[in-house]
Amino acid sequence: MTDKSVIILSLMLFHSSFINGKTCRRQLVEEWHPQPSSYVVNWTLTENICLDFYRDCWFLGVNTKIDTSGNQAVPQICPLQIQLGDILVISSEPSLQFPEINLMNVSETSFVGCVQNTTMEDQLLFGCRLKGMHTVNSKWLSVGTHYFITVMASGPSPCPLGLRLNVTVKQQFCQESLSSEFCSGHGKCLSEAWSKTYSCHCQPPFSGKYCQELDACSFKPCKNNGSCINKRENWDEQAYECVCHPPFTGKIKQCIYKLLTEIKLHFKRGGSHL
Repeated sequence: MTDKSVIILSLMLFHSSFINGKTCRRQLVEEWHPQPSSYVVNWTLTENICLDFYRDCWFLGVNTKIDTSGNQAVPQICPLQIQLGDILVISSEPSLQFPEINLMNVSETSFVGCVQNTTMEDQLLFGCRLKGMHTVNSKWLSVGTHYFITVMASGPSPCPLGLRLNVTVKQQFCQESLSSEFCSGHGKCLSEAWSKTYSCHCQPPFSGKYCQELDACSFKPCKNNGSCINKRENWDEQAYECVCHPPFTGKIKQCIYKLLTEIKLHFKRGGSHL
């Protein structure tokens, strides 16, 4: 390890002693974007370092409940949640651009413990040292959660100081086919924080995996205390049936047909009152 590297690591250790941790803010709900987005992560200790993955590393609102029992502090760059097909760029600051540094894909256990396996050359993200800006190959951004740590060919690793990143890549289940409209045009394709996927959130009166089903009963079409039963079909005028209580009847006629018929027959027979 060069003298320059030792000096840099010493400065990083000095700097880390003054880090109080930052809360990483993110939206609680995000909508799927049809076109890929690009994310640039600054590989630095001067910003976006949080100290506790389950608390400080996410600002989720006062009503969010997360079990924090038994979890240890894991200083790291703010976690990232992206969608499948997005582009991730790692940008290193000049003070980190010494020869031995690279990034490695590791397991969650190795991520928490900053364990570097120097024999796993096939797990290195880049074929050269980390210098300037590097685009992460899509093979490291498949669906699921990925854990990246800083590694060096020799000497102490700066990973324990917070130079590690976990990235969750989400897929969407909002289309019946690639040519289908998202959520059948009756909802939004959304993902909540900590969710592993995007799914349809339907607008009333639609429901179903792709918002393809109409809840016709939401209009309360059955009169006179009749019970409405959805037929779970696409929108049409017969998407429901009414179960009527005597003397009312009429599956699609809103439980009034039989009563009106009896009234007409009564007066036809000369009745003066019911």
